[in-house]
Amino acid sequence: MVETRSGGSMSDILHAELKKWMNVIIQNKELNCLESVQAMLVVACYSAERSLILSFATRMALDLELHEAFDELIQRLALQNEDMAYALPNQMFEEERALMWNARTWFGLLVLEHIHPSSTILDLRLFSQVELNILRANVGDALGGNTSLDGQSIADYVHDMKIELDLWFDDWLRIIESCIAAAEEKPSLLVALRVQKCWAEMMLNCKALRSMGVENVAAMSTTERTILLTAKASARRHLRLIIADPDFYLAKLRYAMDFVWAKCAFSFLLLLKLSRLIPERDEEHQELLEQGNRLVDELSKAGASGTQSGAGNIYLQILKVSIEKYGRALMETQQPNSDGPTVTSPFWELFDAQADLQWFVPEQFVSEWDFPGLNLFYFPTAWQDFFGDFSLAM
Repeated sequence: MVETRSGGSMSDILHAELKKWMNVIIQNKELNCLESVQAMLVVACYSAERSLILSFATRMALDLELHEAFDELIQRLALQNEDMAYALPNQMFEEERALMWNARTWFGLLVLEHIHPSSTILDLRLFSQVELNILRANVGDALGGNTSLDGQSIADYVHDMKIELDLWFDDWLRIIESCIAAAEEKPSLLVALRVQKCWAEMMLNCKALRSMGVENVAAMSTTERTILLTAKASARRHLRLIIADPDFYLAKLRYAMDFVWAKCAFSFLLLLKLSRLIPERDEEHQELLEQGNRLVDELSKAGASGTQSGAGNIYLQILKVSIEKYGRALMETQQPNSDGPTVTSPFWELFDAQADLQWFVPEQFVSEWDFPGLNLFYFPTAWQDFFGDFSLAM
């Protein structure tokens, strides 16, 4: 059973109605069909109970033998004469189209063939995501908690995986730009593709640092610091991309699931933290503040329709709080102190500034989404030596 709740707003009423019908579908075996599985997949994207709903959808899909559709369709396509691919008898065409629907639903994301008559622009978008998810899964396996790679092997793996990501991006950039059918949606597709690449590179480098077991920026080797700077550059590109053309990306987040809102919040928090730990230019902080305010404005517009979930609102609030704290800290360093000498130390070197971000890091970032990087800190190695000597003296 999926828990239903009553609420006063129209979105709450609609959500409760959807869950009621989910319960009807789950409990009535006569309603087992492709459309029921698709309905559960859609609702799961916007529900806090996604794991439960997806388990019911998977069970129903297995009962309907949707997992066999892909292999059967591939066999049919392999046997067809190329010249007859679009001249199938009506019955065969309908059977093949049904297999396409079944396979697409089973994978959740599917493109079997870009020129297939049943293929859609959605397939073009989703198949690139399927390939990227395979690369992400490989990164997770290689750089997981049980990795046997040493520091240099991890650095080599990051280099090799960066090449894989570049190849994936170049292939899909060429496919999208040459697709005539995707002309209308091409700007959105290209922005999404670039955003996905930045996010994948950012996660790759942050997970590499976590696997290396290094958290103190001051104690990093040259190789580790290079990986950290690469992660920061990816986070900066990610931010610039999503705010450069908000109509093609941020405006569409009103329909996005929690994970996408979490990604936007996390990527900015990570960039904010890295800009404090490894600042590069004096004007970087003011630029980041302006970009952060624009990000909040665009996300607020996207959420104004009220279609995003409660978690989406939480991530938006996290962004607002972080930017307000960042702005206040920056302003304090720019204003002269009338009660004494002006503080010349950069604000990111102050202890309070180091700890600023820790109190509002959402548990989901660490537990559910497994976002790495927010545990980084800066503690001078000279002080570590001092405390080590002091403890020995005791």
